[in-house]
Amino acid sequence: MEKKVAFFHTTMGTPLPLKKAFEEKYPGIQLITVMDDSVLPEVDANNGIYTPGIVRRLVNFGTNAQMQGAVVACCMCTTLTMAVQEAQKAMDIPFLTIDGPMLAEAVTKGDRLALIVTAKTTIEASGRSARQAAERAGKPDMDIDVILVEGAFEAKNKLHDNELHDRLVVECARKVAENHDVIALAQVSMVDCAKQLEDLKIPVLTSLDSGIAQLERYLR
Repeated sequence: MEKKVAFFHTTMGTPLPLKKAFEEKYPGIQLITVMDDSVLPEVDANNGIYTPGIVRRLVNFGTNAQMQGAVVACCMCTTLTMAVQEAQKAMDIPFLTIDGPMLAEAVTKGDRLALIVTAKTTIEASGRSARQAAERAGKPDMDIDVILVEGAFEAKNKLHDNELHDRLVVECARKVAENHDVIALAQVSMVDCAKQLEDLKIPVLTSLDSGIAQLERYLR
């Protein structure tokens, strides 16, 4: 059976950029795309905590993807990292997160990490993921600051103003660069912002390319 890959999305802005980058990296590999934009409102309504219902949805997504021939699944939503870990226990194929490789690299670039996020629901989950990455790298005391860019999520997902979104993110990154060794842009939606930050003297990491590259081991 031909190998396939499945991706789970929670916002409208990520499926097409991911599909384009995936097809450039893995031409000929079929991509299964599932998008559920009810997840983040449910997390927000539950005080930033994922619900058992969300975990069940992720398990169903993985199970269906496997039945369709997927050999690996990946979640694009950084808010759901812990929920993905729970869902993995009930799945037979690997269930990855898009930001895992980026965070693993970020914690090796210095002792002060600025983790920039645009969604309030992501603050706790991304912070916990970064701290876990630091612990795995033998740096449990690493200074990790999770910084919310106020208004950026609304600009992109409600106003559909990509220019405003990018400007807010870039302005924030430039401010925090002075006091950190590395910047990690948590959401894939910020990938274009990195191009405007290439003049900074510290590394600015994004999750799209490294998140897609991690799939190669499952597609050999």
